[in-house]
Amino acid sequence: MDWFVVALAFVAGAALGSFLNVVITRVPKHESIVRPASHCPSCGTPVAPRDNIPIVSWLVLRGRCRVCGWHIPIRYWLVEVVTAVVFALVAWVLLA
Repeated sequence: MDWFVVALAFVAGAALGSFLNVVITRVPKHESIVRPASHCPSCGTPVAPRDNIPIVSWLVLRGRCRVCGWHIPIRYWLVEVVTAVVFALVAWVLLA
């Protein structure tokens, strides 16, 4: 059961990391963190739900926009991974 909680914490951390990327990108530009939905900064195409899965989508798309091929900075992936790992480690330590 402990592994399930750690895995759940990892998934929650990845989701929070994805949201943190929105905040990191939009707040300095004084943009809303709610609207518009996630979109490619280069071509403006909305990100499809299948391309908005934290950690996995960046790897599947090889760090590129599906439509225009714009290079998505690795920072997006790193923020998601680091946040997910930190959440999983905290859960693991608390369960030990």
